[in-house]
Amino acid sequence: MRLLVLGARETGLLAAARARGTFVIAVDRDASAPGFRLAHRRAILPLDDEPALERLVEAGHVEGVLGTDSPTTAVAARIASRFGLRHPLSPESGVLVGSPLRRRTRLAEAGIPQTRWAVLHGYSAAAFPCVVGPVDRKGRRLAEEAAGGAEVTVTAFSRAGTFEPLLGSGAPVELARRAAQALGIRDGATSTRVRLGPDGPRVASLQAHVGAREAELCRLLLGVDLHGLVLDAALGLSRSAEDVRFGSADAQVA
Repeated sequence: MRLLVLGARETGLLAAARARGTFVIAVDRDASAPGFRLAHRRAILPLDDEPALERLVEAGHVEGVLGTDSPTTAVAARIASRFGLRHPLSPESGVLVGSPLRRRTRLAEAGIPQTRWAVLHGYSAAAFPCVVGPVDRKGRRLAEEAAGGAEVTVTAFSRAGTFEPLLGSGAPVELARRAAQALGIRDGATSTRVRLGPDGPRVASLQAHVGAREAELCRLLLGVDLHGLVLDAALGLSRSAEDVRFGSADAQVA
């Protein structure tokens, strides 16, 4: 199968794709991105140049498009929809996970407890310790509460609306499930960072992609090939965590 991967910095995912026999076309604006050495073909392009990426989809006859961070996950969902390719996220959900402000707003509308955040205009400042994002096209900046205190990360994989936690337990898992549901995520991997405090757990961030650390923890603690699950979802395959345990015959399916 042929897969277009948006972003060539995350080598673990690209190595997993290659090991499974998937033909990988990797895209990155950085010609020195380490993942390029693992790809069958590479394209040096801005990751937000959707017309150019669409031409790659057509020329490469790909069967799936995969983003490796929040912005490229949103792009991948849109491109897959335009070409009728299967993708774990709808374009609408992709927009929400790709924009911290839209994600925060939707979670607030759904009544999901979150860490503090504010929208700043001009030279205004937030009334709490925060990390401030870049200015958007409307002149706004998103201020999000700075990290502090106890946190846990809930790593999960959803299939047809069923939220399956892989790493995490208790109240944080339930909160992560509610957050994924509020964002319309019915399929694919999620990584939800949850802040713990006297008022209960609160969502600090939610991403529809997973990093190398989470994949390694799933391998070590559960024997589960998380990268394999992510690749399956991008190519329209439906398998559970039990189907992609390391050492199983199914885990080697290309």
